[in-house]
Amino acid sequence: MEASALRVRDRFLIHQAVQELYTDHDLRTAAWAPPREFVAAIAEGLWEPRQELSVREAGLSILRGVKKLLGLLKRAGKRAWAALSRALGLEELEGMSFTQKVKAIGGRAKELATKGKAALGKVLTKVKTTFPLSLYFVPKGKAPGVTDLLKRIAMKSPKVWAVVQKIRGGAEVVDKWMKKYFPRTSRLLLGAIFIFVWFNVAELSWDLEGLIAGFSGSITLPDLLASLPESALGLLFATFGLGYGALPVTIVIRIAWLVANRYLEWVPGKGVQVKWDRMGVAEPDEVVATT
Repeated sequence: MEASALRVRDRFLIHQAVQELYTDHDLRTAAWAPPREFVAAIAEGLWEPRQELSVREAGLSILRGVKKLLGLLKRAGKRAWAALSRALGLEELEGMSFTQKVKAIGGRAKELATKGKAALGKVLTKVKTTFPLSLYFVPKGKAPGVTDLLKRIAMKSPKVWAVVQKIRGGAEVVDKWMKKYFPRTSRLLLGAIFIFVWFNVAELSWDLEGLIAGFSGSITLPDLLASLPESALGLLFATFGLGYGALPVTIVIRIAWLVANRYLEWVPGKGVQVKWDRMGVAEPDEVVATT
C-alpha cells in the first residue's frame, strides 16, 4: 500500500477509535476531557503508519494508542493535558479559531513525532557501533559465530575459560554500560523521543509522574529503553532496521570481559579479533564478524 493510502486508512481508523472511546460512560462523565477533535489530531500526528499491519492489526494498535492517551487524560485531567500541551507548544495557539487549532495541533504532534523518531534513530545507529552496547545488535545469522568462538576458547585455552566461566552479569551491568556509553541527548529531543515511543509502543507502561517526566524530557534514554519488555524493544529496533537481541546477556558480558582483558580486540565495523597468542595458543589471530 502506498504511503498516502496508508495515511488515509489510518486517519479513518484513528477517528473511528476516538469516536468509539468518547462514547465511554467514564469519559463522558469525567470532570474534564479535551475536545475529541484535539485528541484525534494528536493521535494522527503521533501515530507511525506501518506497512506490514493489516487493517485489523492497525485498527487494534491505533485503538490501544488512543486508549492510552485518553486513559492518561481521564486519570490526570488538566495536569497531564498541560504537560502534553507544553511538549506540543500549544500555548502558542491562543487566538486561533477551533478549526485552526485542530489543524495546528495535528501539525505540532506530527512534527514532534518526526523529531523524536529521527533523534532516536540517530542515537540507536550510533549505539550500534559503540562497544560493548553494539554486541546487542549482533545479527542472528552471525550469533552462532560468537558462541562458537567461546566454545573454541574453552577447548583451546582452559585457563582463560576457567576465569570466563565465573563472569556473571545481569540487568545492573547492562544498566551501567548504557548510562556510560549512551550518547547525550537534549531534553527537548528526549521529550519528543519519549512521546513517540509512548504512543507507538503498546507495551510501554509508566505511572503518572513518570509520564509527565517523560513528556518534559526529564528521563534518560537508558531509563526509557530499560522500561520496555523485550518484545517492545524488538519492535522498536526493527523500526530502524537494526535487529536486536541475538546474544544472551551472559555471552555479551563475557565477550566484553575478554575485550577488557585484551584477549579479544574490538574492530569497529567488523567484529572481534581473537588474540590467541595472549591466551598461550599457537594459532594466528583472526577476526570474527559480529556486525
